Amino acid sequence: MESLYVITAVGKDKPGLLHSLTNKLAGLGINIVDIDARAIRGHFSCFLVVNLETSGCSYRDMTTAVEPVRADFSLGLHIEPYEAGRRKVNKQRMVLTLMGIDKPGIVASISGIFKEHNINIETIRMIARGEYIATEIMIDASEVNDISIIKKILYNYAEKTKLDVSLRDHSIFQKPKRLIFFDCDSTIIQEEVIDELAEAAGVGKDVKKMTEKAMNGEIDYKQSLRDRARLLKGLPVCKLKSIIKTINLTPGAEELISALHFMGYKIGIISGGFTFLTDYLKERLNLDYVFANELEIKNDMVTGEVVGNIIDAEQKGQIIRNVAQIENISTDQIVAVGDGSNDRFMLENAGLAIAFIPKEILKDYSDGMITTENISGLRYFMGIPDKTK
Repeated sequence: MESLYVITAVGKDKPGLLHSLTNKLAGLGINIVDIDARAIRGHFSCFLVVNLETSGCSYRDMTTAVEPVRADFSLGLHIEPYEAGRRKVNKQRMVLTLMGIDKPGIVASISGIFKEHNINIETIRMIARGEYIATEIMIDASEVNDISIIKKILYNYAEKTKLDVSLRDHSIFQKPKRLIFFDCDSTIIQEEVIDELAEAAGVGKDVKKMTEKAMNGEIDYKQSLRDRARLLKGLPVCKLKSIIKTINLTPGAEELISALHFMGYKIGIISGGFTFLTDYLKERLNLDYVFANELEIKNDMVTGEVVGNIIDAEQKGQIIRNVAQIENISTDQIVAVGDGSNDRFMLENAGLAIAFIPKEILKDYSDGMITTENISGLRYFMGIPDKTK
């Protein structure tokens, strides 16, 4: 006699539905060995695997007992013998989050990529709905030899479709995130401030070329910053103050930071730029930490020198480790967001690494990529669902 059965129930969601069904089973001494139940847009679906072996009742006893529940709740109810399916012990569970403007074919495209590379989808759910959607997909990637290849394929897909995507190990959620560090220029703000300073000093073209090479990892960042700073010699402090007034926060940044503060996260900036801007942002955004380089000022004029050690890629990575010790947390509990080569070790040392409209070199260091100019979707990569369901 069969002992394991699969019960599938589908219908309109109503209070007490699941209790009524499982209470009938419990009354017969039938053990539930697996269950998945959920409500979606007012509709209920439930999948149960039950064991009759120790209950002393038959298949007919079970179907007779649950029939009133089917009738009372107008359920589509199906019961069949359990047949062992694809079940693996050593899975490599990963979580894909995909978000952007809704359009037909997104799920078909992603599932097609997974099919082509023998990746099994275990669960899929919407965590934000409407014109802007976010979808979270649990996959088993144990058949994949090199997950970085899959990540590159997904990144290419994201860039073509103007969607944002992240792929990270499921274990990343085992330790709750506590602290978030952003790069400053072209991440939390839209501008590269040193380029704005250079325009004011009349050396915009020369500095912009060096900035682009530095962000792409083509030249040494420390030397590049010192060379660019020297070209700013003689710039009056009043110009710095006026430039601050023209700075634009990245769309969604202020709302995102406010929401994360409300949820208890500590937030900081690690910048390869200058303190005159990060100090302003610390006050405006109520930041917990800011780290940046100090542009030397004497007699209300920029001297062209940078004070002390320069914060470059290696220093950004070390700051992540140092703050983790100060906060008594692991680096796995830190999120890092950046856009350029100078952010690679900051992202590499964090528990969740997100590249924001990144330079090509940064993609290899990231768990996810935001391709759109609005940064507010970061919360979905952190596993924070939309507050309105």
